[in-house]
Amino acid sequence: MIENFDFREENRHRSRLIKSLDSAILPSIVLIISPEAAAASNAHGGLSAEIARLWPYHASFALLGFAFLVWGMAIARRKDPGWLNKHRILEISGAALAVSAMVVGACVVSAASQEHFRVPHAYLGTFVVLLLIVNTLLGHIQLRVGMDFGKKLRRFHRLIGRSALLLMALNILFGMIIVGSA
Repeated sequence: MIENFDFREENRHRSRLIKSLDSAILPSIVLIISPEAAAASNAHGGLSAEIARLWPYHASFALLGFAFLVWGMAIARRKDPGWLNKHRILEISGAALAVSAMVVGACVVSAASQEHFRVPHAYLGTFVVLLLIVNTLLGHIQLRVGMDFGKKLRRFHRLIGRSALLLMALNILFGMIIVGSA
């Protein structure tokens, strides 16, 4: 079994994956480490001081959550040995980061003394978080039930997961438009 395994191909794949993740995650890590610099580089545009101070945290959590979710989906599609545990860890982490992004987003709106759910970004973000929570539960349940019912749940798990990722990407775009127009 080991004799037929191509380590060079596996290492090439990992290096490509790491390079693509670096381009997605590194800016988010910079925002988390130094949100004041990110807010200062915005020069407050038309944003209140509280929003300008807190939105980098919201954006960082959302982007990192999205990156973890995409990474977890990619691992599930390859089905390498040990894929299920990696998939679980990445998907639960991504969902937790998305929930954190929603909580920070609510704090941003509260700090700015604005009405919650006044833009589609808030509605869609809440819907995405609910989808992620339901999908995490479906993923857990499908492994605990019988084979026939598990296969049916697996179809819904995949559909909801893909839908959540697509809607999350769309919502990140909406958030960038909101910040860019302010």
